[in-house]
Amino acid sequence: MTNRIPFNVIKKKAAKLLSNCDIDLASVDVTNRDEIAIDLKKIADSHSIRIEYHDFSDNISGVFFKKNNKLFLGVNSNHHEVRQRFTIAHEIGHHVLHTDDILHHDDEKMHFRADRIQSSEETEANFFAAEILMPAALIEKCVENDIVYVNELASCFNVSPQAMKYRLTNLGYL
Repeated sequence: MTNRIPFNVIKKKAAKLLSNCDIDLASVDVTNRDEIAIDLKKIADSHSIRIEYHDFSDNISGVFFKKNNKLFLGVNSNHHEVRQRFTIAHEIGHHVLHTDDILHHDDEKMHFRADRIQSSEETEANFFAAEILMPAALIEKCVENDIVYVNELASCFNVSPQAMKYRLTNLGYL
């Protein structure tokens, strides 16, 4: 059993990741709604993670593995784009947070994200994903600029309305 990572530590790691990827939240012009969504490809590229889309069964959203010192992130090609984005952010969360806790299979290290798996590691990766996809500072900027409806915010951040509602609840807006 691993020790849980405190949410304030996860917040700091997410903020550091965004900063290290030259994603400056303060410079995002929220009046241009096409520029609000976080660029996950930029984050993956900065960590030399190759994103591949596969025809997984519906209960598997993604897989993260290391093979021959290269990092791969597999995403279910059958899922909606907003779910794919959350999966990518979630799997990057495993990479950042759980480097030593990845399951072993032959010469590959793997992490699976499936709907029925619940553990502290999954909760932490979900929290990390929310932090990088929907940064609190960026949501605050949107709210200050009268972008306040859940569906409208979800569209701007390219996430599901459910994910946005959950995030807004956790941030105290709902």
